Amino acid sequence: MNILKLKSIKNITFALLAVVLLLVVSACGADDTGADGEAQEISVAVVQDYPPFEYIVDGELTGFDVDIIEAIAENQNLIVNWEIMRFDGIIPALQANQMDAAVSAITIRDDRAEVVDFSDHYFESGLSLVVAADSDINSMDDLEGAQFVAKQGTSGLEKARELAEQYGGDVTVLQEDATMYMELASGNADAMINDYPSVAYKIALDGDESDVRIVGDRLTGENYGIAVSKQADGLLDKMNAGLAYLHESGKYDEIYDRYFGE
Repeated sequence: MNILKLKSIKNITFALLAVVLLLVVSACGADDTGADGEAQEISVAVVQDYPPFEYIVDGELTGFDVDIIEAIAENQNLIVNWEIMRFDGIIPALQANQMDAAVSAITIRDDRAEVVDFSDHYFESGLSLVVAADSDINSMDDLEGAQFVAKQGTSGLEKARELAEQYGGDVTVLQEDATMYMELASGNADAMINDYPSVAYKIALDGDESDVRIVGDRLTGENYGIAVSKQADGLLDKMNAGLAYLHESGKYDEIYDRYFGE
């Protein structure tokens, strides 16, 4: 075999090896890109009757919490499948791994943190004492024997029970905010314990026509967090990374101003 033919064979061999190596590398790169680029579907539990955090407009779910989750999803390549349910069913659903996450003005509490994970807090809230606009209750001293109303499964219910015991009153437990306001308006309840932002939002919308008012300062200071199933591997990190991005980019402020701005 002459030298020229030998060099030619070597060149062809090296060329073939280079092509094979390139194909292998490209295939691996394509697999990695596909894995990283594929959006993750998650199920997120939410209530539908708690403006401005979550509510229905023209058949569409909207609200502060909804916009926060959707913005996180866009940043973290997530596809959100919303599941509307009652508030008192949210934590059990997460605990049973029936839902991946939940957002519904959920207060970060130690007892809840035992069964679900919480993201970094994304909203500072607190509970308020709410009465009918024409009520004789003007301070905590006027609560003797009061009939309180609060929503099942909430921090407001715990506070209502505490106040009822302190002032010799009683508590009616309901499932929806609208029903609680009706109880106040009808005189069946003397006072409601509910989250300050939601009540303040309603009063602002109703303006001079508002049939309720807030008595005194906030009863508590609370932080809301995104609740995540302890079995949803990696999702908590994505929620926190998304929240950090929203704050750093200014998108959080945009969403906040949309619902709570002057």
